[in-house]
Amino acid sequence: MEDLELLNEMVSQNPWWSGGKPLKEKTTTRDIWSKVLKEIDRKEVICFVGLRRVGKTVLMKQVIQNLLEKGIAPERILYFSFDAMKKEEAIIRRIVTLYSRNIIQEVTSELSLPVYIFLDEVQKIKEWGEEVKSIYDKDWNIKFLVSGSSSMNILKGSGESLLGRIKIHKIYPFSFREFLRYNGMEIERVLIEYIKPPLQTEKLMLFFDRYMKTGGFPEIYSLEENQIKNTLKTWVDLAFYRDIVNIFEVKRSDVLEGLFYSFIKESGNTVNYAKLSNSLNTKFETIKTYIEYLNNSFLIEKSPFYSASRIKVSEKNFKIYVSDHAFFHLEETEEGLIAETLVFNHCKKRISGDVFYWQDKKKNEVDIVLKHNKTLLPIEVKFRSKVDKKELKGMLSLMEKCKSRNGIVVTKNSLETLDLNGNRITLVPAWLFLLAE
Repeated sequence: MEDLELLNEMVSQNPWWSGGKPLKEKTTTRDIWSKVLKEIDRKEVICFVGLRRVGKTVLMKQVIQNLLEKGIAPERILYFSFDAMKKEEAIIRRIVTLYSRNIIQEVTSELSLPVYIFLDEVQKIKEWGEEVKSIYDKDWNIKFLVSGSSSMNILKGSGESLLGRIKIHKIYPFSFREFLRYNGMEIERVLIEYIKPPLQTEKLMLFFDRYMKTGGFPEIYSLEENQIKNTLKTWVDLAFYRDIVNIFEVKRSDVLEGLFYSFIKESGNTVNYAKLSNSLNTKFETIKTYIEYLNNSFLIEKSPFYSASRIKVSEKNFKIYVSDHAFFHLEETEEGLIAETLVFNHCKKRISGDVFYWQDKKKNEVDIVLKHNKTLLPIEVKFRSKVDKKELKGMLSLMEKCKSRNGIVVTKNSLETLDLNGNRITLVPAWLFLLAE
């Protein structure tokens, strides 16, 4: 791209330079917002990583809006998206040079007031971390905020280059709490150690039904049912062919796509490499590699087997969940698997700790094992109105083995506490569990 063309692109992407606004409509404040605000005035590079359409760009524009409201001069804020660009080396330094000469008209080494540079979808730029580091280490008065849709390329690009210089935030689809905020409803904090229902439960249940049906991508909330599937399919194709195929070595895009759609249908099941290899007509190694690509691109999440022995953990296959329940619009899936995916993703992304599954030799199983505050909390998902105590055999087995005395069963609408052999089992409706932290 020639300098003039690049400069014109910069002007078109920064409407606030000529009196425009970063955001065209009202947006929802994310749970991470308070953390980001605290980091704006610090030296470290702020990095947002996550799946396409989860709101990384909107979050960047919210930060820009906040800076403008605080009185930062519009021309001292530069936003540039690399999303539609081909790979180009050393383009970041070119952008900074063009910006300093033509927009702020100051020598970068002599900046008296800070400049804020936002680089969106930066994983497209080879060795982007080295470029940012070369500027960062000069101690110029520049604050970088970057984003990307591939954890492998973002973390690899920032790895040794920006070690100790970068703060990485994973941005996920809307949580139920954020969905409620989007709809004008703010709910007090609910602790997972002590779950009790807030007020307005009937309204919360209605919102939960909508959230479970639509998913965590705000852009689809205003769409008709027949538009949602096509929109999601377009986003997934972009993730495949712009974020994965163009970045990684993918010789069988049909296998990549087949893998993802099989994980939608069987979200929450343990990986069966032999079955996948046969059905997709490819090698075990290809399946394993492509699963990592899907995971690094935030399309799926992995749940390892729980054991105190690292050898046993490595011997067992992991479970795979799709990263958001919106993807169930693309394939017909059982309601129970949808609910389990919701609960798993909430535990993985919203509650501190590590998330596993467990199974013994007798095939007794626990859907989710949350290692939280140095204790194990087994969680079973029984998304129905009535739960038979006999179905909790796996949970009681694990509790006895690990000397844990508390467990949670996520249900459709039951809220009660059971005492089973001295063990406290709390039955919690899914809508309430998704508010726990």
